[in-house]
Amino acid sequence: MFKRVESEDDAAIYSYSVTIPKMKTTLFRLAVRYVFCGTSFHMASEFIRYMYNVLGNLGLHACSRDKISNFVHVVYVVNLQQIADLLCRSWVFSLALDSVTHQSTSFLDLRFRVFIPNYHSIVNLHGCALSMFDHRTGDIMSTMVSKFLTVLCPDWTIRLLGLTSDEARNMTGRVVGVVTRLDAAMHSDCSLIQIWCGAHQLNLVMEDIMNNVIKKRFFSVMTGFITLLTQ
Repeated sequence: MFKRVESEDDAAIYSYSVTIPKMKTTLFRLAVRYVFCGTSFHMASEFIRYMYNVLGNLGLHACSRDKISNFVHVVYVVNLQQIADLLCRSWVFSLALDSVTHQSTSFLDLRFRVFIPNYHSIVNLHGCALSMFDHRTGDIMSTMVSKFLTVLCPDWTIRLLGLTSDEARNMTGRVVGVVTRLDAAMHSDCSLIQIWCGAHQLNLVMEDIMNNVIKKRFFSVMTGFITLLTQ
């Protein structure tokens, strides 16, 4: 679906274009909206097939999971390009990192905060959830983040102002931490503000309170409350 378009003046300068056939525009919009609502590619494909059986719209015929995947790929790449344009035009931006595990697969989530002059406000943008199939070491994660940032914003080492993460060793360790390694990669004239995520701090406080103060009483009261609501 992606076609390379080279510049007439310099072949080294190129871009990519995507064209959705007019007959497939309805299919494209439906597929994107179904996935946006949380359906899997298989479910979205089945929903569209049922719509075709009911409506008989030829534009909805033969929608496979691969086609749904291609449509989502287009939307994802377009959104990444928009984020890249915002970062490259910005004075500075900040980055938030969080590692999670979902269905036995580890991910490193990246979010950006950047000021957009047109809106006169700072916006929060989700960049990507990078799959991690190796160990979640600071070396591996910092390499992934560095490569991703280089693609989006080649001069990120002079634009990255703040970096938010939790206090895990692989994040903030003095030698192997992701934050430490990214800080070392910054331009010599630029300093990186390291922030300990407020939500993570609050989570640690609440966990401590639950374990040491109100754990038994909390669960007994909550159980009684749920029983009352059920009745």
